[in-house]
Amino acid sequence: MEEFERRQDERDERRHAEGNKAQAVEFISKYYTDRGLIPLCAVAAMHNALFHYSRKMYWEFCCLVPEVQNLVLKFSDIDLQVRKENDLFVRCIAAVEAALRDRFPEDEPVLYDDGKYVLRSLERYAGERLPAPRVDLLPECLDSSFLPPDSCTLEYDYLIRKVLSEAFESRDASFTPISHLINEYQFESSSEIDACRFATTVAFYAATYGSGNEVNDKDYGCPGGFDDERIETMEDLFLLAIFQIYTRLLLPNEG
Repeated sequence: MEEFERRQDERDERRHAEGNKAQAVEFISKYYTDRGLIPLCAVAAMHNALFHYSRKMYWEFCCLVPEVQNLVLKFSDIDLQVRKENDLFVRCIAAVEAALRDRFPEDEPVLYDDGKYVLRSLERYAGERLPAPRVDLLPECLDSSFLPPDSCTLEYDYLIRKVLSEAFESRDASFTPISHLINEYQFESSSEIDACRFATTVAFYAATYGSGNEVNDKDYGCPGGFDDERIETMEDLFLLAIFQIYTRLLLPNEG
């Protein structure tokens, strides 16, 4: 009887494992063209699995059991795992604030009130497409004597990338890059959705440049830069920012 029960348990375990594998393969196949966004699915599940994300890929991933979610990541060769993360958003905002405060102690904050504008990118504007960039935000790009014409793409985040990368590389604690960007992007007089986009984009690049250049053998993926997948909505932008903070500032510091 004991031998029979043992074989029965082993058979049940094999069936369970095969079922999980089938679900993981089905998910990857269904969203193969957007597979570069799979790391953002993991972030969505860890941030709030009960939120009704506007991108179907995200909420369908959240409906999978953790075993299947992690198989999706494993089969995608992504060194992330979905796990219980208490107050992930709060920890991410605190990490970015610390990175900015430590490097630029004389600068003003943009992630105040517990990062409310970053969170509103998801909670108020999840399905909204990213607002079109205003031409007047990038005066340098319009000056052909400053940049080659073919480099003038009028990307929304061009100036944010430029200012933050140079500021972090300078090692000058007296710099105030956030104050400069707040003025250039007219943050205080902008609409709420524009304010949310600005704060969330700043958080993303602060994590990017504030994490240093330490060698890391982990491959967490590169959402939005893998193939043809697009960061199109405020929801995408929110998850991308949390992904960047989590993988650049939180995971490397864990034991």
